[in-house]
Amino acid sequence: MERNCNCSEGSCGGTRYEEIVLDTLLYSARLKETVARQNSDVIVAMARLIADTFSGGGQVLFCGNGGSAADAQHLAAELTIRYRSTVKRRALPAIALSTDTSALTAGGNDLGFDEVFARLTEAYGRPGDLILGLSTSGNSPNVQKALEYARNHGMKTLALLGCDGGTILHYADLAVVVPHTGSADRIQECHIAIGHVIIDLVEKMMGYC
Repeated sequence: MERNCNCSEGSCGGTRYEEIVLDTLLYSARLKETVARQNSDVIVAMARLIADTFSGGGQVLFCGNGGSAADAQHLAAELTIRYRSTVKRRALPAIALSTDTSALTAGGNDLGFDEVFARLTEAYGRPGDLILGLSTSGNSPNVQKALEYARNHGMKTLALLGCDGGTILHYADLAVVVPHTGSADRIQECHIAIGHVIIDLVEKMMGYC
């Protein structure tokens, strides 16, 4: 049988697997460096808004789809439970809007999937709260509608986006846009790193260090 690819021999299309590893991780590192140099002041400002929200008795909502939903849950858990075991602090009120399958399926079925996060923001959000939306394309309609609802009802809006920021950029008080196109993976790697930096800064700004 003719073989069209020598992948099983440690390479594919003439590129060795080790080269793929090196190229991928180095590109990811360079992309993070670019984002850091262009957005360090914005990231600090985002952390300050979140810290002020918690200090003022408010809560933080997160929303995203797919891998961004996983990142939303990841960050919410690190605020409610803990980020680092060396930091002793109270639980911080954070909710990932993608975790309730009954609400998501009911909202998708009854209202349309574009409305699910806005509906949950209406249920849980209050003036003085904050919402952070994640979208690698910047064009997720349900994330956009959630931020739009929040902005119109006295909440602060933050976003971690990709590509050129898309339509969601216009609904965020502060946003970081990862300038990468073509795939979500590298953008998601930046988003979770930014989220971790923000949580670290929030703990420090609130005196938990």
